[in-house]
Amino acid sequence: MPRLSLMLMVTVILVVSGCDQSGNTPGKMTKADIILTNGRIYTADSRRSFAEALAVTGDTLSFVGSADGAAKLRGADTKVIDLEGRLILPGFQDTHIHPVSAMDLETCDLENQPRSLSEIAAHVKDCLTRFSYEKSAWIPVDLWNFAEGNAPGDNFQTIRQALDSVSQDNPIILMGSDGHHMAVNSAALGRAKTKDGKTIGVTAQSLATNFRDYAEYFGVDAQGAPDGRITENPAAQLIGAPDFLTADIARRIASADKLMDVVLPHGITSFMDAAASPDILPLYDRLIAEHKLKARVTLSLFFDPDLYRNETGAVDFDSIMKQARALRAKYAPIPGIKADFLKLFADGVLEGNPLATPPTLPNAAMLKPYVQPRVQFDTSAGQVILNGSVDVDSPLCAQARAMVAKGPDAQSIQNFIAKHGFHPRQCQISNGVLQYDRAVIMEFVKQGIQSGFALHIHAIGDRAVRTALDAIEQGETKPADHAFTHIITHLQVVNPQDVPRFARLGVYASFTYAWALVDEEYDRTVIPFIDDIENNAAIYRPDGYYWNNAYPVASILKSGGVLIAGSDAPVDTRNPRPLVNIQTAVTRSAPGGRALNKAQRISILDAIDSYTINGARALHQDDITGSLTAGKKADFIVLSQDIIDLADTGHADAIAGAQVLETWVGGERVYAAPSAE
Repeated sequence: MPRLSLMLMVTVILVVSGCDQSGNTPGKMTKADIILTNGRIYTADSRRSFAEALAVTGDTLSFVGSADGAAKLRGADTKVIDLEGRLILPGFQDTHIHPVSAMDLETCDLENQPRSLSEIAAHVKDCLTRFSYEKSAWIPVDLWNFAEGNAPGDNFQTIRQALDSVSQDNPIILMGSDGHHMAVNSAALGRAKTKDGKTIGVTAQSLATNFRDYAEYFGVDAQGAPDGRITENPAAQLIGAPDFLTADIARRIASADKLMDVVLPHGITSFMDAAASPDILPLYDRLIAEHKLKARVTLSLFFDPDLYRNETGAVDFDSIMKQARALRAKYAPIPGIKADFLKLFADGVLEGNPLATPPTLPNAAMLKPYVQPRVQFDTSAGQVILNGSVDVDSPLCAQARAMVAKGPDAQSIQNFIAKHGFHPRQCQISNGVLQYDRAVIMEFVKQGIQSGFALHIHAIGDRAVRTALDAIEQGETKPADHAFTHIITHLQVVNPQDVPRFARLGVYASFTYAWALVDEEYDRTVIPFIDDIENNAAIYRPDGYYWNNAYPVASILKSGGVLIAGSDAPVDTRNPRPLVNIQTAVTRSAPGGRALNKAQRISILDAIDSYTINGARALHQDDITGSLTAGKKADFIVLSQDIIDLADTGHADAIAGAQVLETWVGGERVYAAPSAE
């Protein structure tokens, strides 16, 4: 028979038989250990096939296809599970999560609830009675909602004042729910040291002199003194504060088994620890030693370049890469865990603080300067009132910048505000900062690629995204059409010119879809710093740069890019909520709410693929997981509702209400919901 005719016949047989697949060779039909049948199974294979049943032999899928086909593998000892029509998906692949920080331990926790400054002070003061803190020891407080609440009142005008009322001796740090924003008291600010080790504290004077390079990371009041708000690691390191990722690490290591509770109940069978610093690795070592590591783990190793600077200020890249290679080699022979990514922060965050006087600008790296919004705070309504923006190019602003440079007294500042209606510091021109010098970012990526690592880069602002893409393009020596390798994550704002570069450079676009929606209180901390907003009603400008370029999910997909999904938990919430993320990818809105640029919606299968097969490809393990095909590991989940049908029938707002009933990894049921049999 001619070769072409034989291939055609095989193709016809496959189409007629549906997606039946078996790992058995003819004449050697091994009976299955488990058969799950009478369900709807989305395989996420190259054809986006559906099946009725699957069979598991050992830790592997031995059959995926029709119920009749699966029945042929039934033996005397085969366990048969009737799915009763339920949906099975490949296990979710969360490509950006901080599971160690998301562990549910008893801590001083603000639970991401919006609170006034007085309420925050009362809550932290209560923690002092419930927990034991040594005198002068740091008091870390988890999940502070930095974007909502924090309203000033008669008692306190700044977060610093509120925390000072709790303790003058112990340094206090509120860990923002995003891992980038923090708030501290005077005792914490007072710990800052100069390069020669002299303790001088962070003050208006030191921010203008010794610590001028850190000024972008500190919020200030009308007189230029720190108001207690800080952002990013450089500011935290300056005052010696505990890190968001490693705070309370000893207690977390002692309760290592709680890490699996972060992922398995939510159907997450594989995940990337998005910033695995050496300090947290003993927790994984303990799970491995106790045989409690039930999910597949990829470690994105995090080495802060600022901590590897020598006496001349140059980054010791050789030391970083040597440690990274050693850790990769350490985990290489251990099943279920690997360390083949390097994490790098390209910039910070895009939220400003309109409640401050002057409003604190965001620090994420943007291509154009930030807008300086004119704002008022309506104390009766507890709401920020927007009223246009300051013309930073005007002669008045040129005078104001000269005034600020001379260090004006409080009375001069008040006179300026009374006359012109805005603070003179609002004439500052800034487009944010890269986390490290561009040259450092470029060299880090280059050396990481040369050492055989994939890069996982945090980029929020459009200039940071462009810098990350530039670094990958410069450092990657393979042809332009190579397989997708690296990841850029968050992508809150992407310039249209950079959208097609994801496909061309082989870069996975990682989104936390749950953030791509309209949230009016949050949006007032972002959009007025990017677009000139006349009033509150005009914040969602259809011609606005933010509206058209925020989380450009569909645009990247249409240009040939590959979407993946990451929860970033415990940012925003400890719950990684994959079903909420999938729902928002499809709707771009909260239930019943307004959509954030409907043109960026994607289909339900595109959303699921980003959480399954695409995620597996990004984590370099699609040969064993990510889709349900014979020969791959038996990693799958059972849902209480058919979320595909919900989306297809116009009920996408109900997707998040579905429940993960069972989670299976390697043929073992590692989680069953209380309601599941």
